[in-house]
Amino acid sequence: MGYLTYGNTAAPIEVDDELLTHLRLVIVTKLRRNEAFPLTIPLADGVSETLWLHASIPLRFAIEDEAPIDRPLIVAMMNAASSSGGLDVTRAEFARSTGGSRRLHAMSA
Repeated sequence: MGYLTYGNTAAPIEVDDELLTHLRLVIVTKLRRNEAFPLTIPLADGVSETLWLHASIPLRFAIEDEAPIDRPLIVAMMNAASSSGGLDVTRAEFARSTGGSRRLHAMSA
């Protein structure tokens, strides 16, 4: 399990390493482009939380085991993050297994 620490809160959000590996790519790419967006993520207690991701808000990723990158999943996540509803990883299309993915060696931004 990995952790996403958002804002000035001391309580990190626990996220599956596979999902967090993909989220990190999407979030870093969007913020590098100065594109803020909402991210809806499930919490450990069964509820979901929506975070407003912006380059001015502190964000830290801690990933225990780096997962192989699934390019179609990254594309779907980027498209969702660019939509008016933002990236909602509680949706079924993002809950699917990223197993069988292939590792990327380079990706254009």
